[in-house]
Amino acid sequence: MTTLTASNTAAGTYTHTTAFTQTKTGTVSGGVRNYATHTTSGVFAGQSGGSTWTFNWTAPATDVGPVTHYVAILHGDNGQDDTGDQTYIKTQVVTPAVAVVIHHGFTDFDADGKADPSIFRGSNGFWYINRSTAGFTATQWGLATDKLAPADYDGDDKSDVAIWREDVASVAGFYILQSSNNTMRIERFGQTGDDPTIVGDWDGDGKADPAVHRGPGGGPQAYIYFRGSLNNPSGNVTFVPWGASGDKAMRGDFDGDGKMDPAVFRPSNGVWYISQSSNGAIRYENWGNVSDKFVPADYDGDAKTDLAVFRNGIWYIKQSSNSQAVYISFGLGTDVPVPADYDGDGKTDAAIYRNGIWYERLSSSGSLSVVNFGLSTDALS
Repeated sequence: MTTLTASNTAAGTYTHTTAFTQTKTGTVSGGVRNYATHTTSGVFAGQSGGSTWTFNWTAPATDVGPVTHYVAILHGDNGQDDTGDQTYIKTQVVTPAVAVVIHHGFTDFDADGKADPSIFRGSNGFWYINRSTAGFTATQWGLATDKLAPADYDGDDKSDVAIWREDVASVAGFYILQSSNNTMRIERFGQTGDDPTIVGDWDGDGKADPAVHRGPGGGPQAYIYFRGSLNNPSGNVTFVPWGASGDKAMRGDFDGDGKMDPAVFRPSNGVWYISQSSNGAIRYENWGNVSDKFVPADYDGDAKTDLAVFRNGIWYIKQSSNSQAVYISFGLGTDVPVPADYDGDGKTDAAIYRNGIWYERLSSSGSLSVVNFGLSTDALS
């Protein structure tokens, strides 16, 4: 058995698992191929396990397109010669699975994979964005009393300028300037008192969904509400009972499946309660204090949100890749943490905003980037 790409080059690797199989390499037309074969000990008539061969095939680390498994089997009639023997050939084409779309989790307004410093100036309603590739831009959008909610709502890999305007139910809503076509989209969603900071991709289709966390209304149960964009032409709202009175909603994809997970931090005991969307498992993680600034993000580059807090100039990060704690001294206790992937290496960088200046600790090189952008009175988007 061997596996080839459409251009007849070897794809993946084989490893044998029992004494009845082995792996070999060979050269065909100058190209090296990997083979999985049976051994002579596995072909005697009546031998236990002799007609069953198992092995492992590991797919290529990168997408090489559809591959074909080729199997050739020689069926003997136990006649001590090749008369009557038959050769059977079987092929199977395997197409790569659809990739999981991972929302950046930070504001990248020009789709270059790098976070862009951006601020909102309430005095004039302007967003000022310092795009790392496309340059500076200014957009008037929103009021000083609005809550900022930038995210990629239209799935073009660019964050959209957006705000959530608090009001009574059926009036409150998200006002989104879609970057794909420069049109306004209004999503009536939420009500006074809701928390819109959990906006993100809740259904895994690569588009951010309107979402809010709502505290208990006379009872002990809090809820998460979101309107998914995947297969939802009627605009139905999904609600998830999660959290209790006093809990803080936490934004993130903690299991790396491309979907936001219901998560809260409980100040009374310092525990994060996370419901993993991939398997429904409930996680309980003790990390941080109620007075901390919460900065969950993917600091180790494994596509999973890490538990993290900022306290008196120290970043306390629990890496999801190995469950190890990492402590980074960067900033002052009075700084505003603005973690994001500013260098495009797939890892969130520790960064702070201080009096109109962005200080970014780049994970790719360990170097410091300083960007003068904004005023001390601006809101960070």
